[in-house]
Amino acid sequence: MSSAAWDVEQLKLRRSAVARTAALVLVVGSCLLAAAFTAVGLGGGDSQMAVKVRPMVHGTGWEAYLGMLAQILSVATLLAVGILVAWVLGREFTDGTVHGLQALPTPLPAIVRAKLAAVLLTAVACAAGAIVLAVPAGLAIGLGAPDEAALRAAVRPLVVVVLSALLALPVGLVASARRGYLPGIAALLGIVVLTQVATVAGAGAWFPWAVPGLWAGMGGAAAAADVTLLQLLLAVPVGGLGAFATVRWWSTAEL
Repeated sequence: MSSAAWDVEQLKLRRSAVARTAALVLVVGSCLLAAAFTAVGLGGGDSQMAVKVRPMVHGTGWEAYLGMLAQILSVATLLAVGILVAWVLGREFTDGTVHGLQALPTPLPAIVRAKLAAVLLTAVACAAGAIVLAVPAGLAIGLGAPDEAALRAAVRPLVVVVLSALLALPVGLVASARRGYLPGIAALLGIVVLTQVATVAGAGAWFPWAVPGLWAGMGGAAAAADVTLLQLLLAVPVGGLGAFATVRWWSTAEL
C-alpha cells in the first residue's frame, strides 16, 4: 500500500463531513443510547419501554451496559461503515474525480486499498472512543467505578465493531461496479433486510452479517452462548473477499 495514498485517504476522512457524522453516531450516539437503555432495563420500572428493553439487558452493572453497547454497535457499525465504504469509492464517480485518480502516479489498486484500510482504522478508533466514553456514561447512570469484570466485558464491543466493519467491505464492490455511492447504500440496506429475515428464520448463526449481533446478545443470552468461534470468524473471509474483489475490479475495469 502506497504511503502517499494512505496519507491522502486518511486526510480525506478526517476532513469529510460524512466520516465525522458516522464517527459521531458510533461514538456518542451508541454510548448515550446504550446508557439510556441500560438505565431503563436495570431499573425497577414497568413502563412499556422497560418491558421491551429488559430482554436485551444481560447480566448486571458494567457487564449489562457494555453488552448493550455491543448490541447497538453491531447494527450502527454495519450501517455507518457501510455508508462510508460506499461513499469513499462511489463519490469518485458521482463527483467526477475518477479520471483525476487515473492521472496520479499511484496505481488505482493501491489507492483503493488505502481507502478501505483508512475506513477500517476509523472504525477501530471509533470503537476505542466509544469504550472510553462509556466510562463517564456508565458512571452517570450509577454503575460505580469499572472493575475487572468491566475490562473483560469491554472486549465484546471492540470485537463486534471490528467484525461488523469487515462485513461492510463488500458494499465497496457494489459502489464501484455500479459507479456511485447510492447503489452501494442500496446494497447495504438489502443486507440489513436479509439479516433480519435470516435471524427471524433461525438461520442467523450461519448468516455472517447476523452473527456479531447475536453474539452481542440481540437474540438473548442463550443464542449468544450458542455462537461458535467458526461462526464468529465468518466475517473475516467475507470482508477479505469483499476487499479483494473491490481492488480487483479497480485493477481491471475500464474507467
